[in-house]
Amino acid sequence: MAPTAETMEDKQQRNTIIFNASKSELFTPSNGLKSLNRKLRSQWKIMNNKEEITLDRLSNASIFALCGSREKFTGAEFSAIKTYMETGGSLLVMLGEGGESRFETNLNFLLEEYGVFVNN
Repeated sequence: MAPTAETMEDKQQRNTIIFNASKSELFTPSNGLKSLNRKLRSQWKIMNNKEEITLDRLSNASIFALCGSREKFTGAEFSAIKTYMETGGSLLVMLGEGGESRFETNLNFLLEEYGVFVNN
């Protein structure tokens, strides 16, 4: 039996990582994460999100990565990320020393709902 388009699409979704690049991220697959990018590409489809974060964009991936976000997220973006996680998506958050205050982001607003926060 030949695989259906739906099962192929589901497989692609399971093998996709979206790295956010819409909040002046300190690290992206092409800047600071090149070695990781090369290793992941053999098993994963790597995508960059340079636009507003929406559930429609996130629904195409199994992992959404925030790698040193340096701008604030909107309420609509937090809502999209929460819905994405509630429907089975995974979130990877990386932030450097100094936390929110140094990076001028508001990620703790989202993370604290899950019992996690970035320490300043």
